[in-house]
Amino acid sequence: MMEEVISVLHVDDEPSFLQLTQKYMQLIGDESLKFYPISDPTKVFVELNVRNIDVIVTDYQMPILNGLELLSKLRESNKNLPVIILTGRGREEVAIRALNLGANYYMEKRGDMKTLFGELRHNILQVVSHRRMEKALRESEERYRIIFDESPISLWEEDFSDVKDYFDQLKSKGIQDLRQFMDSNPDEVEKFSSMVKIINVNNTTIKMYNAKDKAEFFEGLSTFFNAEATDLFKEELIALFHGNTVYQNEFPGYKFTGEKIDVIVRLSVIPGYEKTLEKIIVSVIDITKLKNVEKTLRRQKQELSEFAHFIAHDISNCLFTIEGYTQLLDLEYDEASIINRQVEYMKSLLTRSLTLADAGLVVELNDMVNLNDLVQSVAKTVLPKNVSFIHDQLPEVLGDVEKLFQVFKNIFENAILHGKPQKIELKLLEDYDFIHILVINDGIPIPFKIQEKIFDYGFTTISKSMGLGLSIVKKIIEAHGWYISVHSSQQKTYFQISIPSQGKSSS
Repeated sequence: MMEEVISVLHVDDEPSFLQLTQKYMQLIGDESLKFYPISDPTKVFVELNVRNIDVIVTDYQMPILNGLELLSKLRESNKNLPVIILTGRGREEVAIRALNLGANYYMEKRGDMKTLFGELRHNILQVVSHRRMEKALRESEERYRIIFDESPISLWEEDFSDVKDYFDQLKSKGIQDLRQFMDSNPDEVEKFSSMVKIINVNNTTIKMYNAKDKAEFFEGLSTFFNAEATDLFKEELIALFHGNTVYQNEFPGYKFTGEKIDVIVRLSVIPGYEKTLEKIIVSVIDITKLKNVEKTLRRQKQELSEFAHFIAHDISNCLFTIEGYTQLLDLEYDEASIINRQVEYMKSLLTRSLTLADAGLVVELNDMVNLNDLVQSVAKTVLPKNVSFIHDQLPEVLGDVEKLFQVFKNIFENAILHGKPQKIELKLLEDYDFIHILVINDGIPIPFKIQEKIFDYGFTTISKSMGLGLSIVKKIIEAHGWYISVHSSQQKTYFQISIPSQGKSSS
């Protein structure tokens, strides 16, 4: 039973049938139906002006205005109310005309009364429920459209259903690695692109890309498909192929004026369309200003680091001279040792200042770093001869080669100093989202309490140590957009560096 009362305008030129209908509905005991009976069909429009009617039930054969004529007038006046024809003189041609004019049901007054009115009640509930759902859907779509059009974020509504069908075809042929398939068949990327339907974009999108209107925007869509956009599209396809419903990445785009912008693109499959990919929303956020601020900060940090090194160089020269003279004074004055201790302390402060300045994390992700060459170089620099070193074949990654050298140097030195291992090994593990590099040593295990604090700034287990090495390692790793963790047991200790797959070179 529907909670909301349904208002029924019942039109019949026989008052006795109007009364009979009301009595049977009362016997049924359905309080959700409220009947308003009228015997003059010419007064229907008057009733519609004063009452909020949900459905009209009308006889066919009536004087002055029959049921079909009434239905025709309703449709001509754009009254799209549900109409049920309930007549005692039914003919097939009348039923056909009624349905063609837009009647929802055509019923005849015959048979068992209880059955007749039960069917009438069912039909009323059906047509009103359907109409209310349609109204709710229209209102929901209108709200969605307003939110979509007026959103301050660039939004694209897209249809990937043809792409999904092609995915299914490929899987049926045994294709499981879409990346490898597209790398081997470059033309397939363009084929996929032709399958995507861009249904709509909002006002913010038009403004963000400096298009005059939607017509110009859609005509110039080919502007977007540069090398970077193609790479992004491939990653989106791979994510969808593997069943992911959300994918996000950052890439450089271009306005219609040719101006370059940095954007974050997020693809989301609308709930309920996971199996067809028929409705996908793509949001695009312009982060150009943010990136410019980031570049400014990076430049300022670099300038700070360079300035600190410049000052440290001059002070170190002064301290070196002072230290030389105090060594001469040592021959005559015992108190000269105090000066030497202060000099050593000032040197340690300088070292710490430089370390912190360099940890300002001016990470330049401009180098394709061959990790095999890098870790071998680090091992030759810091590992003693009694420690063996082996590693798996490691990938090339986009990063800052000097900072990554510092990362592995600090990890190796930490292992030698605290673990005293006989062997250090690097192993490579891969999954869909990440590649993982495990720096393993067979030395003394790290207690759990220390594992919890090992990356904390200033934490150390050695007196007079500044405790900066591993905290700087963590900062450098995070500045690359990577992750690091430590794991230790009686069998082995390892640091795990996790690199998002997109950060690995495909070469």
